[in-house]
Amino acid sequence: MGTLGTTNMLGLARAKAATFLLASTSEVYGDPLVHPQPESYWGNVNPIGPRGCYDEAKRCAEAFAMAYHRAHAGVSR
Repeated sequence: MGTLGTTNMLGLARAKAATFLLASTSEVYGDPLVHPQPESYWGNVNPIGPRGCYDEAKRCAEAFAMAYHRAHAGVSR
């Protein structure tokens, strides 16, 4: 549900010319080998672990938000 919700909210924000804020979590790093995690750290994820769906949904939401930004930044409707 996280990925579908993010996609829908990105579209709604664009349609309403609203600002979109994505609050992510350190879960995107999986079980990190580095504490605290700098932005340059790519993580140590287990996509099929017990929390895999949650972790991957968070990672996907970040990827969707950046892709949407790259595709629509500066584009007038």
